[in-house]
Amino acid sequence: MRHRNRYRGPPTPDRRPFDTLADHYDRLHDLQADPIGTWLPSALPQRGRRALDAGCGSGRHTLALADRFDQVIGIDLSAPMIGLATARRPRPNIAYHHTDLLEFDDPDGFDLVLSVNTLHHLPDLDGALDHLRRLTHPAGLVVLVDCVARRPALPRWWFVGGAIRHLLVDLAHRPTHAPELWRLRTDPAWLDHLTGDRYLSRAAFERRYARAFPGARFWPVGGLHAMLWRAPRT
Repeated sequence: MRHRNRYRGPPTPDRRPFDTLADHYDRLHDLQADPIGTWLPSALPQRGRRALDAGCGSGRHTLALADRFDQVIGIDLSAPMIGLATARRPRPNIAYHHTDLLEFDDPDGFDLVLSVNTLHHLPDLDGALDHLRRLTHPAGLVVLVDCVARRPALPRWWFVGGAIRHLLVDLAHRPTHAPELWRLRTDPAWLDHLTGDRYLSRAAFERRYARAFPGARFWPVGGLHAMLWRAPRT
């Protein structure tokens, strides 16, 4: 029987694991490469007025927006993540808010809407995509990046195998950080979080996102999948 990759969202809408893993997540991303952070400036306009980082986490990519936009709002459902962002990545033109994406509203709208590695956590993906589109100004830009996989759920051994492959590279090129990276990537609570995630396939990602953003463009970025969409001017 052929396996159908049908996105159903996570088992529950509970995102509390990020509350207990906030420091873990931030340290891991301090030590490993960030292909999205490298690619993102090339996707952004040189200047703009208002930008939204939906699911900003600890604010890593929010900083890239602050370099280009007069006002940036970062939102996240995890209060500890917002606490880290506020403490570690403040800027005068950034306002971080602890709130649910689907409950967030802003009557002024945004010239840019960004979301990175967030939407696969949400039980109502279509509702989230529609909401992000409504928050975008005419002629505004939407940049959405997320994980994709060949099947909706990935087993624990898949992530452990990835950690082993990374360890071999780290031992060769960054031996000082290799032991810490191994501990972070194989931490049982972190593996529990990863195996609880649900993913779209690359093809399903493009179908679902194009339904909400007709005419969007797609391409892979560092093992993730990215979408860029320009809102109509009218």
